[in-house]
Amino acid sequence: GLGAIGMLVESVGGGGGDGGGAIGLVSIGGKASGGGQGDTATGNIGGVIKTGVDGNGGDGAHGILIQSVGGGGGNGGYAIGVAPAISVAIGGGGGTGGKGGVVNVNQAGNGVTVETNGRSASGIIAQSVGGGQFGLSVNASVGIGGSGAGGGEAGTAKFFSTTTLDVTTHQSDSAGVIVQSVGGGGGNGGFSLNGAGLVAAVSIGGKAGTASDAKAVTVGINSGLIHTLGDRSTGIIAQSIGGGGGNGGGTASAGLGANVTIGGKGGGGGTGWTVDVTNGAAVHTEGVQSHGILAQSIGGGGGSGGFAVSVGGPSFSLGGDGASGGGSKKVYVENTGLISTDKDMSIGIFAQSVGGSGGDGGFAMAAGAFAAVGIGGKGGAGGAAGEVEVKNTSNITTVGSLSHGILAQSVGGGGGNGGSVGTFAVGLFGAASVAIGGGGGDGNLSNQVTVTHKGDIHVGGMGSKAILAQSVGGSGGNGGSAYSGAVSAGLYVSASVGVAVGGEGGNGGNGGKVTVRADGNLIADTDAAGSGGIVAQSIGGGGGNGGRAATISGAASTGVSVSLGVTVGGWGGDGG
Repeated sequence: GLGAIGMLVESVGGGGGDGGGAIGLVSIGGKASGGGQGDTATGNIGGVIKTGVDGNGGDGAHGILIQSVGGGGGNGGYAIGVAPAISVAIGGGGGTGGKGGVVNVNQAGNGVTVETNGRSASGIIAQSVGGGQFGLSVNASVGIGGSGAGGGEAGTAKFFSTTTLDVTTHQSDSAGVIVQSVGGGGGNGGFSLNGAGLVAAVSIGGKAGTASDAKAVTVGINSGLIHTLGDRSTGIIAQSIGGGGGNGGGTASAGLGANVTIGGKGGGGGTGWTVDVTNGAAVHTEGVQSHGILAQSIGGGGGSGGFAVSVGGPSFSLGGDGASGGGSKKVYVENTGLISTDKDMSIGIFAQSVGGSGGDGGFAMAAGAFAAVGIGGKGGAGGAAGEVEVKNTSNITTVGSLSHGILAQSVGGGGGNGGSVGTFAVGLFGAASVAIGGGGGDGNLSNQVTVTHKGDIHVGGMGSKAILAQSVGGSGGNGGSAYSGAVSAGLYVSASVGVAVGGEGGNGGNGGKVTVRADGNLIADTDAAGSGGIVAQSIGGGGGNGGRAATISGAASTGVSVSLGVTVGGWGGDGG
């Protein structure tokens, strides 16, 4: 039936409670509680497991699901400042996500046979997932958004089949074997919204929580057959994925007094850890986007900085900085089993280590009487990518378009874009407006890629290469644009100054060493456009573009009028 899993082993931590809200002259929201930890989950599998009716039925009914999941952290409490003049409101911090435990799956007995017949019904899933995890302050002369909390770490995930493993899935979105470790995402920082009337106002967005790392993933399959018939149904998936960092809290303030707003900083991305796959089973996929083996280490993306907006009296806004992306680690695949894929975008062996992208800087806007200053947040740096190594001693056949025999990639994380900024000031006798775009984050380097192949590879589709090996440095982020305007009027004298400076582009990362050793027949159909034998590339990341800048300035009086505009475009970043 629907969701009727053949074998289920779970350890799931409970969710943390939310913090309480607060309203008053001085109000502080309650801090949330953390999520509970998932414990070790172990499965010893054997025999025959079948879900659904032959060729149909049993959607969501996986054959075997073994997982440990950390509980999600609670949300921080809101805070509302209520007073005729001065009030203070501080949002509560979010709760930390719980850790995911170790997951071990081993084969018991002489063999395992698993068959599923429904959609989204994978054969075997082994997962360790860390728990993920907001505060708010409003109507205060001093407001601070609550901080987001960190995500929970994931545990290691291991799957070993020492004799014969036979897995068949019949419908779409149903992989044969999935083994994953996924770090918990960081919580978002709380917003801060202020309206202070005649009183000076300060508003600060909450800092986001840092994501947690994933842990090592190991897969060992001795022999057998893994056969998937549906679309988006890869034979073997092994992934270590760092959690994504939370986004910084945005902030806005409006009042006739001075206004200061500062966007919250984004949270850093978690690290994707090592992935090790050793396979001796035959793998056959019949659907679109259904690879034979997919092995990935992926760093989590850095969170974006919060926006900052101020309107009213003299105003200053500073966008929050984006955070760095997490790094990735080595991916190793050793295959001795026959691999064949039948449809488009279905690669035989796809091994990839990808650094996380840096978060974008928050934008800033300031519009005020007499003076307005705005600075965009800086983009976060990309994460460094790990090494990739593939050893294959068996034949690989692909038929569809964009279906390479072996694709091995190390890709550095791209830098985040700098925050854009717009400012406008208006005043009697004088006005000044300054806008500075945030700088783009630097892209990070990629690592060494090595492919050693012995055997035959035959690719038959358009754009398909027998072996494609790439090391690609991350691109630098673009600098933020800056737009400034200033207008003044006075009876005898009037002056206005507008300054706009575009943000600098980030530098690109270097590409790494690429080595390919091949012994055997590499056959690409000559009538398929873009097909080929071996392509080995080391590519440096492109530098980010400098931010644009524009200024408008004007002054009017019955006597002396002076207006000045200064405009400087941002420098572009260096290539890797």
